[in-house]
This record gives sequence, structure tokens and C-alpha cells, in this order.
Amino acid sequence: MRAPKRQEWLRLGLLAAAAAWLLHPFATRLQYGAGDALWYAHMLADFVLQIRRGVFPVFAGQTVYAFNGAVYPLRVAPMYQHLAGLIDLLTGHARGVFTLQHLVVITCGVSGIYACYYTLRRLVPERPWGAVGFAVLYLSCPGLLATVYTQDLYMTWTTVPFAPLAAYGIARSFRGDDLGAQAWLAVPLAALWWAHSPIALWFTMIAAGSQAYRLLRVDRGWLPFRRALLGAGLFGLLVQYPFVSVAEVQTPGHPSTVISSLARPEQVADNLRGVFPAAILPLSDHARALGDLQLGYALWAVLLLAAAAALLTGGRELKVLLAGAFFILLFLLPIPGLNAFLWGHLPAEIVRITYYWPMQRFYLILAALLAAAGQLALGRLPLSGKRARLAGSAVLAAGCAWSLWESRQFIHAAADRTASPEATARSQLPENLFLTSDAYGLFGSLPPYFSNGVVHPRLQARLRSPVTGRVLPTPDRRIAESGPLVGTVDANPGVLDLGTRLHLRRGRRYVLEFGFGRPDLQGILQLSGNSMFREYILPSSGEELAFGSEPNNGRGIDLWTSNPDGDDIGIRFIPTAPGQKASDFAAFGTYRLFEVDPGQEPVAVASMIPFTAHVKSAEPAILESPRMYMPGYEATVDGGSAEVLRSDAGLVSVAVPAGTHTATLSFRAPLLLGVSYWAALASWAAVLALAVRAHFRRVPVPRN
Repeated sequence: MRAPKRQEWLRLGLLAAAAAWLLHPFATRLQYGAGDALWYAHMLADFVLQIRRGVFPVFAGQTVYAFNGAVYPLRVAPMYQHLAGLIDLLTGHARGVFTLQHLVVITCGVSGIYACYYTLRRLVPERPWGAVGFAVLYLSCPGLLATVYTQDLYMTWTTVPFAPLAAYGIARSFRGDDLGAQAWLAVPLAALWWAHSPIALWFTMIAAGSQAYRLLRVDRGWLPFRRALLGAGLFGLLVQYPFVSVAEVQTPGHPSTVISSLARPEQVADNLRGVFPAAILPLSDHARALGDLQLGYALWAVLLLAAAAALLTGGRELKVLLAGAFFILLFLLPIPGLNAFLWGHLPAEIVRITYYWPMQRFYLILAALLAAAGQLALGRLPLSGKRARLAGSAVLAAGCAWSLWESRQFIHAAADRTASPEATARSQLPENLFLTSDAYGLFGSLPPYFSNGVVHPRLQARLRSPVTGRVLPTPDRRIAESGPLVGTVDANPGVLDLGTRLHLRRGRRYVLEFGFGRPDLQGILQLSGNSMFREYILPSSGEELAFGSEPNNGRGIDLWTSNPDGDDIGIRFIPTAPGQKASDFAAFGTYRLFEVDPGQEPVAVASMIPFTAHVKSAEPAILESPRMYMPGYEATVDGGSAEVLRSDAGLVSVAVPAGTHTATLSFRAPLLLGVSYWAALASWAAVLALAVRAHFRRVPVPRN
């Protein structure tokens, strides 16, 4: 590998060509994917924007992309945003958020196919072309490609480079009991925990089971056990930060999503049954079905090949990899009686982390294990004759060709899921940014104001009475316009055009208040203009006090525009209740458009980093910010230190006296969180330095 010959360059080139085919749809600046992909992009944008403004480390959201202080996926899977931040640094802070997101995908995919090839070469050096074939099968596995192509699972995708290394680490530990073997096992497993905890959890269980078997049956005695303890210590040192960071989010005495369980755990087994037989059939058109998360025929053939080789020729490392694969298959295949029993008796925490769709986690693990098992099996089968070698090579090449041909369905899906330049630009305009419930992950509950739609970040702070807890009234706002909302059926008969066009001026803030004509609204309220596009679900767009038509819902929507020429906003309603027609809602109601003067508001937010608000109140009050409470926030009022409070809504708050004052909120990492982070970074830097040193260290030539 250090002095490659022509054939080696050819092999590396073929891997590059395969990766280019499998990943080329992500070589774009345009938005790719649906709502989850956009949420990932927003969280990435918050992280990168904070770094560009000199904030490091980043422990909580602070910009308009994550104004609620989001910590998910930042705390639970830091690899995704940290890798994007590194790429942003290396590219001179000149790339857009979607470009960075796609560079993460390409980086992980290319690293994954070469990591797989590298480890397979180490397993069976005399079968280099086999390593090429199995590396291609790994990256082209449908269950792996679907995670990023159609499922928008960017955290999952960041495990692609490390899963083959973890599979190799398991096999390596059976080839020699030394500290090198422990490092090969500990480091990739720790990296998986930084990337995505569900995949890391199951891979760690497989690795732990393999090591228990090794220490009990193969390498007995105190010295192997001591080396295993050293490996476990290295693993703990590298992996501790995600655990500490998640624990530091929780507030004592308040609900925690970290220790909760799934509401319907039986749904896991139902979902696994529901994707069969589709999961063992060729991919559907454009690969949009859940059954397209599958192993693929080529890797099923590899499983059978490896099982035959294990029975015929033995080999502990091959058998232990197959044992891990069959362990996963027991939980994946809908075997009547067994599958539901296994999922029903797993600890609730494992089921919760795995979540409702195990196929999103398991096929990637299987692909890594089977790639290594296939290479070992190929090295053990009697292929010494020329014809036998040609036959084996032809079968492997046919498997690669089939997998690459099948992957065209994901390429077709990419064409459908890539936005136009206009839609891409519009999605990143401030008036269209919204936080989904995913941005509140790891917090105990959603605040009652949460709306699954766009809200103005600087209009989300409020004053509450310290006595009653009620929101203090705001001064009267000027009505810019008002009138009835009378609809006509659009050219699309399922859409009601409400007729009114609202003109918004740049630099102004507005609140659009609805008076709904009937209480049984069920549908989508759509607002669109030259730069704006939003949708709100009715009868409620979110929690109890969010915008909607239910009794306790708020009736107002924040409006503003970044368009220099202003924007003209149209309003439409799309009924979604069975049997209802658009014409049934022609007498929709009324509207009032208020213009907001920040200088007259009781709370005027001046900045987001740090959160700074100018407060005016005739009586002592509690300033409730939009940031979710967790340990680490510090507050000042007029420059003096103030106590940080947690409101009943779970939001960071601070008491302010009567009069006009300036309050700030900033996040300072608690001691344990800061120490954990820097210790982890130092440990990873040391491991990387040792790996580079070991790679370039000259091997002494033995004397004759």
C-alpha cells in the first residue's frame, strides 16, 4: 500500500469510479431531500455560523437557525456538525449550508469505500481484487444508500467510514492478542458513538459478545484480560463526551426524553413484518418504499458464501463475524413468534434508542460485517486453480454489477428530491426558516408555544407576572389593514384561494391575526409570495398555545420579508378532512394585519449571540426567552449578574425590575461538560498522532 503498483492504482481508481457513481447526485449546491434534510441543514447552519462568529466549542443553538438553544443532534451525535465545521474551515468559510451538507455525505461515502478496502486488504492481503469487490458491495448496499438518499438520515450516514473499521477490529482481535488489536477495536467503536448512537449501540453489543467469547474460550488468562481492560479504558476515554454531553442537558426534577421509552414498542415488530416481502425483492421504482431499506441480493449471496466457508474450513474470525450478522438477522427478519418475542423482551432503553424502524440501523451494520466475512471466506475457499479463481472473480463482479445497476433507482430518486435553484434560495430566507419538533430533541417536553411553522425569533420572548405567571399584556398595535376572508375555488379544485393580498415592506414586522368563521377547520393554511412560502396545519399547528383554530390556540402569525422590494402575500386553504371540499369553507372568516413597532414592545430582542433583550415594564416581571432551559446559562440585568430561572414552559427566564432594563443570556459550559469535551478532543488528537506515526514508522529489515 505504501508503494502501489499499476494494479493498485487501477483498483483505487475503480473504487473512485464506483463512489463517484453512487454519490454524484450530492455534488450540488442545491437543497436535497425533504423536511428532515432541511432540519439537519438548519442545525448545521447554526453550528457553522457560530464558529464563523468566533464561538467555540458550540454547545447550544444561538442563531436564527436554532434560536431555541437546540442541542440535538449536536450533543448526542457531534460527528455530523463537527465534520461540517472542519470542512467549512478547510474551504475558507466560503461554502453554503447545502454544499457543506453534501460535502459531508461525499466525504463519508468516499472514506467508507476506501476504509472498507483498506481493512479487507489487511484481512486477506493476497486477495486485493476481492477487497475491491466487497468494498463496492458495502457502499452500494441498498440499506446503506437509502439512509441518505430517501430517509435523510445524516447522522446514520456519518457511521459509513467507521463500520468497516469496527468489523475489522473484531476480526483482528482473534488474530493476535496485543494492544494493537485493542486499539483497532476501541477507536472505531468510539467513533461510531460520536456519529450515531443506535448503530454504535448494536455494534458495541456485537463487539462485546465477541470479546467475551475470546476471553473465555480463546485467549484465557490474566494478561489478555488486562489488555482488554486497557482497550476498554481507551474506548471509555474516547467515547465519554457524547454521554456526558447528553447527561448535562437534563435538569434534575424535570422529565427527560433520554430515559423515556417508546409509546408503542410493539410497533417495532409490526414495522419489520410490514416491509416483507418487499425487502427481499428488487428495488421499487425510484426506491421510495420502506422495503427498499434492504440487504440486496449480492450481500445475501455473500452471507451464504461465508456460511458455507465457515462450515467447510472453519476460522474463528470468520465465524465471529457471521455470528454478529446472524444476531442482527434474528432481530430483523419477521420470523413468526420469535421476532415479536425478542423485541418484547429487550430492555426498554435499547428499544427506545433503536426506534421504530430498525432496518434504518441494521442493514448498514450487516453490510460492514458481511463485507469482511466475504473477504475472509474468499481467502479460505479452494480457489487455487485458474478456472476457480476466474469463476470466483466473475461471480463477485456480477454481484457488484447488479448492486451498481440497482442503485440507479436511488439516482432517479435524487432527481426527484433535488430542489430547483429558486426553491433552494427561498428555503434559506429568514421569513421561511422554521424549527421542527426535532430541534427540541433531548429536552423533556415542547414549550406550549411551539408551532410547526415559521415564527419570528425576536418576537418569541415575553414578560410574565411573577405572581400569577400570566403573560403581561402588550400595548395596542397599529392595524395596517383588515377585512373579510372570502374564498373562491382555485384552478386546482382542492384549493381555496382566500383572495386577499397582503403587502409587506422590508424591515417591518407584522402579525397577521385570523378570525376563523367555523371551528371545524382541518387542513393546510398556505401563505406564499415572491420570497415567502409557508404552511401551517389546522386546527392546530403545534402545542396548546401555538397558532391554530382550537379554543386555546393563538390566532396570530408573525410576518416579515427580506425582499428589498417588499412582498405581496397570498393566502390559500387546502382542506384535508375526508369528504370536505374547498367550497365548503368559502366564508373563511376575517383577518387583521398589525404592524409591530419594536420600540413600543415590552421586549425588544437586540441580538441572538448572546441573547440580548431591552425590557420595558411598569411592574416587576419575568423575562421568558425562547431558549430551552438546561444547566449552563448565565444572565445579567443592566450588566449585573442575575439568577437564571426555569419557567413553567421549560424556558430560560430571568427576573427584571420595573422600568427599562437590558437583560442578556449566554451559555457557559458547566465544568464537567467543558472538561469532557477538551479531554475527548485531546484524546482523539493523540490517537490520530499515534496512528500517523505508526503508519510512517520504518519497519526494520531483519538481518540475513
